[in-house]
Amino acid sequence: MTDPVQSEGENALETTAVLLQAKGLTVHSRTGAPLLSDISFHIEPGELVALTGLSHSGTSILLQCLTGLLKPASGEILIDGVNLYANLKAFRATIGYVPAELALHENLTVAEILQDALRLRLPHRTSSGDRKQRVQAVLETVGLAQARDQQAGLLNEVDKRKLSIAVEILGYPRLLLVDQPVGSLTPFDEVQLALLLRELSRQGLTIIHVSPRGRSAGLSDRIIFLAPGGFLAWFGPPDEAFTYLKSFLPRGVVKDLFGLQEALEMLVNPRERAGRQWAERFKDDPAYIKYVEDPLDNRYPDLLLQTHPLLRIRLRNSSKEKLPPPVIPRAGPAQKFLLFLRRNSRLLRRDGTGLLLLAIPPFVALLYFFPSFALRLDAGRPSLSPGLLVFLVMLTAAFLVQNEISKERAVYQREHRISSVLLPYVLSKVWLAGVWSIYQGVIWTIISSLSEIGPVLRGGFQTLLPTAIIFTLAAFVSGILGLIVSALSGTSMTVGWVLLLAALLLLFLFDPFSHWSKLMVISLLLIVLLTGLQQRAASVRA
Repeated sequence: MTDPVQSEGENALETTAVLLQAKGLTVHSRTGAPLLSDISFHIEPGELVALTGLSHSGTSILLQCLTGLLKPASGEILIDGVNLYANLKAFRATIGYVPAELALHENLTVAEILQDALRLRLPHRTSSGDRKQRVQAVLETVGLAQARDQQAGLLNEVDKRKLSIAVEILGYPRLLLVDQPVGSLTPFDEVQLALLLRELSRQGLTIIHVSPRGRSAGLSDRIIFLAPGGFLAWFGPPDEAFTYLKSFLPRGVVKDLFGLQEALEMLVNPRERAGRQWAERFKDDPAYIKYVEDPLDNRYPDLLLQTHPLLRIRLRNSSKEKLPPPVIPRAGPAQKFLLFLRRNSRLLRRDGTGLLLLAIPPFVALLYFFPSFALRLDAGRPSLSPGLLVFLVMLTAAFLVQNEISKERAVYQREHRISSVLLPYVLSKVWLAGVWSIYQGVIWTIISSLSEIGPVLRGGFQTLLPTAIIFTLAAFVSGILGLIVSALSGTSMTVGWVLLLAALLLLFLFDPFSHWSKLMVISLLLIVLLTGLQQRAASVRA
């Protein structure tokens, strides 16, 4: 893959595949339980490696370590001989990571997702023409050229996975890590993705992908097989893995009838359940010395060169000082802020809940002032609490932004791993909360001015602007609080119920005997339920 960003200067990133080495990786849970136990392997540049294993064997944990998201308790990871964890910032652009969870805005088109991702990954001086060419080239590479104008939510599962891979290879990474998808894929889909990854590895990428039950392991150059407890049970070529794993089959079984997949599936219920025994058995096998110890210690380089032509690159550079890749300037804070603003605008226009959100402020305002409109001629009409009024403005504002951060958690994590986007992202959400606040301030001021007992007419029309400012500020403060709750909560529905419980408490404190307070509680409950049902329906359609 040729990298047009080479024009950025002599320190531009190379696009050759990397040498990846892991030495004694060990990871523990908070309770001290082993997640990975003394994992070591050596992957040559341009190799496609299938990562498989038994249930709870730590495949995803291993990928997170290789990505730099999880630092092991002991051991080290070397990329072209350079320690990963000592140079995380320098290796951000080198590593592409496709997580198990889809990190896509489903209301954006395929081309829009790639264009937004490209602005964060390529150097900031990259021309628009180069960006368009890169997007088109990646679409053709992953087989999505015909779907460039289709919304991501309408793609099938395998195409969504291809799109996730496309996002990661946009910035010319040299190492690609692909986790097992959350959704179920058919064996045919898994083979499709494996063939795509194999083609990418031949174009200059070192790739590790999680292959459940090893269905596509035969297409890989190497297999990493993990046993329970995160122990290394095998590392080496697929054909030799077949021979090695057949030795685990019970006596009397016609072993010639079994292929690699069948052998791996039989190991799901192994006779030796302790992962430590599996690891010790592999370390006693000659394959461990041949494929792990000898390459890590750089023994017999001439023999390795015969089987790995790409090794010439490593040998040619072995005499050079081992330095991390240079950090190339990419999108600045202002560019990221504008990118997020444009994306928020597109999402708001296409979101199915947009009209519902626009209708919430006038609905709540009319409901609050209904006694004034209905009982305008009655001298004994009820008096409405100004404190309750301000509270309803704030509660409505919080509901409008309840889903803004929780719905984008996976996308944010993907983007923040590539480049620091925290400040631009937060400012873009604050900006959105400000726009919603102005809208609410106008709506509440107009409806209250039409009410004979509204705060505007009580002080005259000269109080129109100050009242609008009060409503806007109250909505803005509450919008910020809603964003904070959204960031701290796991899902948007959690946010809604937190806000509703706050409403129940505060409404009781403001006006515990008012029938209108009870009506407001019921209305707010309906808003939460309708929003939740809409989101549930949208997820089912997707």
